[in-house]
Amino acid sequence: MSNVKYILGAILLACAIGFVLTNLKKEDVMFTSNHGTERWWQDIIHEELSQRDGWESLEKEFRLDDGTRVDLLFPHQACEIDWADKWAEGIGQSIYYGLKTRKAPLVILLAKKDGWEKYRDRVQYCGVECWVFDTRIQEWVDKD
Repeated sequence: MSNVKYILGAILLACAIGFVLTNLKKEDVMFTSNHGTERWWQDIIHEELSQRDGWESLEKEFRLDDGTRVDLLFPHQACEIDWADKWAEGIGQSIYYGLKTRKAPLVILLAKKDGWEKYRDRVQYCGVECWVFDTRIQEWVDKD
């Protein structure tokens, strides 16, 4: 009889976990997964920017001929979105995407703590335009 209780308890627990996981919204995940994922913020930024005049053609996850994907493809820029402490990866990817698309490279850094300025400065030192979006306040803190 104790095995039956154990099995029924495990099934009930699995059902409860399944219910919770299937009913989570992006807003709920953001606060439980250390400020959201890069992909989550890419969606937020794309939605905001594509509503601006002249940027309706902004493409998300633009696939290149070699299978790589540009996070955001603007009319004149190829953009990589990365966490601020991954600034070097953002530079490399944005330059590569820029060369492949014949557009200027752009890095959008996601800041989740103070001290993001040094990362922005490093990107700009390499001659790559850089914008910064603070995920704590969900606003641009440095953008041309």
